[in-house]
Amino acid sequence: MKITPLVGIGVSLAVLLLVFLFRLWSKGGILPPHEFAYGTTLRNCDAISERMDQFLSLDEMDPDEIQIETFVGNSREKSLKPLIAYISTQKRTDLGTLLAALKEADELPNQKQKAIQFVKVLVPYKDALRDESRQDYIIVFVYYGLKQPSKLSPAARARLGSLVKQFDTTDQAAKFDSGECPTNYLVGNINIYPLALENASWHRMVEFPSAKDAPILEIRFMGLRGVFKYLLDEMTARTGDTFVHLDGESM
Repeated sequence: MKITPLVGIGVSLAVLLLVFLFRLWSKGGILPPHEFAYGTTLRNCDAISERMDQFLSLDEMDPDEIQIETFVGNSREKSLKPLIAYISTQKRTDLGTLLAALKEADELPNQKQKAIQFVKVLVPYKDALRDESRQDYIIVFVYYGLKQPSKLSPAARARLGSLVKQFDTTDQAAKFDSGECPTNYLVGNINIYPLALENASWHRMVEFPSAKDAPILEIRFMGLRGVFKYLLDEMTARTGDTFVHLDGESM
């Protein structure tokens, strides 16, 4: 059955929610205070890995919180192996080089480097892999998290604390100010869709101030409103990109 863009996005949201809740339950966590999804258009697909690198390299990010997880159908794994297995089943000789490059990327011990390299490897094969009707069948989640407030620089902690006081509850601001706050205040994920790398289906749902076929980088966040505001403001200051609300709560 063909999935319309609207239904496809609904399926995507359901999949993301189920995966997130399962991860949260398995860790004994609690539900996040918010769930935001914002996106920005990029000049081309080569810029996806560039923007990911800039975002994940923000000083406030905790490198130990970056983790790749691949979702294919009903299976998921903290590696690229499900994606590699899917491509292998296509039995196409023109994808042999891609498979070799993905296996090499999957062996990288650094999760940030793995995420960036995996996207770089996909770009030349985006048209060969394209299957927009099944965009949500394969999703690579790049999870990230910020450092605890006590580990931030004094300037960053002061700016973040001010935004949290402005946009979040008094209780949440007090926990942030304590220097150690619940992990779920500080986490989110970037979504990459190997079967539709441009992620252009959002153009049919959301108005962007750019070309209708420009690739879209989708950034999700489940934590404090003030923290996400800080992250998007930092990226806009560094890149000039404009972030647009996709779904979930808005800023």
